[in-house]
Amino acid sequence: MHDDNSQKSAKTLFCPKCKGSKLILQKIGETSVHECEKCSGIWLNKGELNALVHPAEGDLEYCSREYIAEDRISEYQCPACANPKLKKVNFIAYSGIVMDYCEKCQGLWLDRGELDAIIAEVDKLEHMPESWDHKIMVFLSKLPF
Repeated sequence: MHDDNSQKSAKTLFCPKCKGSKLILQKIGETSVHECEKCSGIWLNKGELNALVHPAEGDLEYCSREYIAEDRISEYQCPACANPKLKKVNFIAYSGIVMDYCEKCQGLWLDRGELDAIIAEVDKLEHMPESWDHKIMVFLSKLPF
C-alpha cells in the first residue's frame, strides 16, 4: 500500500468540479485520499472506498458499479487518468447518494458530505435486522463475478 501512496503523490491532480483547484493528499484514518482545497470533494482511487468504510461486508465499489447507466454521463472529467467523462453511479440504488465513477481507472469522485452519507448508510444497514433478502444480497456481493 505504501507503493500506491507514493505513486499517487507523484502526480498533481486537479478537482474535476472546481477547474484548476489542486487536490491535496489527506489522511482519513489509515487511507490517503485526494481532497479539493476549495470544495472539499474527495477523489478515491480503486479500493479506497472499501478501506474507508470498513468494517463493511462485501465490496462496496463493486456493488455501486452495478448501477451504471450508459445515459448518466457526469459533467466531470477524471482527475487521475483524464478520461473525458465520468459516469454517475448510485451508491446502493435506494440511498439517493450519487457518485461519479471512472470506468477506465475505476476511481470515484465524492462531493462534500457524500463520504459521511455513505458511512451513515452502511452503519444503518449493519444495524438492520437481517431478512433473508439482506442475507442473500450480502452473499451475492461477496461472489467474484
